[in-house]
Amino acid sequence: MRNIAHMNTKGRIGQSLLTLQDKFGTDVDGFINIEISRQDLASYTGTTYETLFKIMNELAEEKAIHIDSKRTRLLDKLKLLEHCKIE
Repeated sequence: MRNIAHMNTKGRIGQSLLTLQDKFGTDVDGFINIEISRQDLASYTGTTYETLFKIMNELAEEKAIHIDSKRTRLLDKLKLLEHCKIE
């Protein structure tokens, strides 16, 4: 948790997605196997819903994740890890 506090917002979101996938695995379609609202994910990462929405779209444009409604699939873990560097 101490490391997450020193990350930028995109890093916190990336790390949180990696952690959720590690903890809950993936479903048969490769999406993180947990139903979590965007508001709950924003709270979990310590950001606002609006910021989470913006950054999730940026990560999707970078092809690091794929968003399908309320489900998220991690496409490129290395890209997510790049954002997790401590500043």
